Amino acid sequence: MPLFGPVEHRNIGARTWYTFIYVVLTLGSVTMVYPFLLMLGSSVTTEIDFEDWRVIPAYLTDDTALFRKWMDDRYGDAFSIAKRVHRLSISTFRDIDTLPDFDVCDTHIQRRLTDWHDCAATLSDEYFVAFHRDLRRVRPTHRKFERWLSARYQGDIRKFNEEFFTAYVRFNEITPVEYYYSHKTRPDRSPLRQLYLEFRKSLPLEDLMPVLASYGFQDYLERHVGTLKDMNELFGTQYNAVAEILLPTERPREPGAWRDTWDTYVQKRFPLAFLRIEGNFDAAYREFLAQVHGDYDSRVRSYNAEHGTTFPLLAETRFSPVMPENDFEFADWVAFVDKQVPPEAKKLVTPEGLWRDWLKRKYGDLESVNRAHGTAWRTWDEVLPPAAEVDLAYFFNNRSHIRKEFFLRNYRYVLDYMVFHGRAAWNTLVLVTMTVLGHLTVQPLAAYGLSRFRLRYSHQILLILLATMAFPPTVAMIPNFLLIRELGLLNTYWALVLPGLASGMGIFLLKGYFDSLPRELYEAAMMDGAGELRMFTQITLPLSKPILAVLALGSFSAAYGGFMWAFLICQDPKMWTMMVFLWQLGRETYPSVWMASLVIAALPTLLVFIFCQKIILRGIIVPTEK
Repeated sequence: MPLFGPVEHRNIGARTWYTFIYVVLTLGSVTMVYPFLLMLGSSVTTEIDFEDWRVIPAYLTDDTALFRKWMDDRYGDAFSIAKRVHRLSISTFRDIDTLPDFDVCDTHIQRRLTDWHDCAATLSDEYFVAFHRDLRRVRPTHRKFERWLSARYQGDIRKFNEEFFTAYVRFNEITPVEYYYSHKTRPDRSPLRQLYLEFRKSLPLEDLMPVLASYGFQDYLERHVGTLKDMNELFGTQYNAVAEILLPTERPREPGAWRDTWDTYVQKRFPLAFLRIEGNFDAAYREFLAQVHGDYDSRVRSYNAEHGTTFPLLAETRFSPVMPENDFEFADWVAFVDKQVPPEAKKLVTPEGLWRDWLKRKYGDLESVNRAHGTAWRTWDEVLPPAAEVDLAYFFNNRSHIRKEFFLRNYRYVLDYMVFHGRAAWNTLVLVTMTVLGHLTVQPLAAYGLSRFRLRYSHQILLILLATMAFPPTVAMIPNFLLIRELGLLNTYWALVLPGLASGMGIFLLKGYFDSLPRELYEAAMMDGAGELRMFTQITLPLSKPILAVLALGSFSAAYGGFMWAFLICQDPKMWTMMVFLWQLGRETYPSVWMASLVIAALPTLLVFIFCQKIILRGIIVPTEK
């Protein structure tokens, strides 16, 4: 019945009321849709822009926001390294408000990048990392490593586990072996590290970042000297930024604070794995070993006999100019280098030093380098690898690819996690199918019996069924758990389905619907000789499609979205459903990934509702005409 008649529609008051109603309905729809749109927008963000809470994230339209996001993703927790590489004077990546002034087409920059690419091909793998530390970050490199492993082992994780004596469930659990060197760190020669280095050779130069020795030296100065002003006062210099203070590969010649700082850093902090000793220290090393171990020859004989090695006796022992990798010599070598070897004999083998040597061999002098690279270096000690240029060239040449990667990353990760992590997708499918079929079998049969046979105590039965709704489901969890355990059904599909197979509310609704169906249809069917089962399947169920659709949707939603019971009754991860795995995912990843998982989890329910909406809407109103 309309609020106003045909004549009243032209009245200004009626039009005002209609306008008010439409405005209220529009605002109500916005309040319902806007939170979902916010969830969609935040699901394609990362940690740096998650808290912006925008329906359309800024990086989709703004290159500056994209660069800020990409820098945070590339360097992760290594913000100090990003500051050194790009000479940034900011506190966080969020403070980046402008794009760098960078010309991708500059011929000097292209020449610089080409030279660095050729030089990097000659350097050791230990001078590079493919990503910086962030335990919860999922970079493209991780996914490339996962695909590479899957292809190498034909998708069979068991082959990998047998080769490396591990117990991984899937390939994306295997962590890439990246690490940073400390003073006494030895190169990792483990099989897993060598496998990862083999994979890393397939990556382009843009995915590899050189770890320059000057970065560690600058961190050391900030911790032990203080601010830039303190450094200039100590060294008598006029640096404009800490990033300008570079670590020389050889000991400074002039005595003073600068040389003393170099000596202390090399002795206590510089990775000995990248140190080369120049000069002959054989005699001093033998004397040192004799003082430390007493009867050194007896120690050598005992070790050789126990380990099957052939280390020489004291008289034939030679000092290695580089760090030994075996356990027998390592500790003595380190102690001798730190305590006995003079600083002037120590030569640092660093990426920046090797880059300078490569340029010297190709161009001869610094002036030729400046002409080729468009730089203005004054001394060789100022020359650094073009790490910033590599970053910027990749960003400006691949903005559309980077934008697409950020837009799809969280969803790719969630889908991989749900589909391939254990049997979550299969378990959920089995649970939903069994629950819906069970509800559409048990509850209609019970309701049909109460409706058709008019039992004297049917009213009491309905009261008992409705009384079960007075208690929250959590109250019955412990008794149900104990019962399932006594029956030996833990970690089975029956444990998930049986406790909720019948619903008092569902039976009550179905009985009311069945009561409204015309009795004449059943009388005519009985006169034709139809039995109860035939009448149930050919009359009651076809006429009850709307209410059955409502019941099926409720059963689907309860089974699909159920978390606590599935988590309690199935403690074996192999029996976890998708909701349990998504809960686990939320604890391991960033909130933006969690938002993406919620969007994906909501899609099946939304699709089911859209598919069945016409039938469901007809079932909202119980028929009253006979």
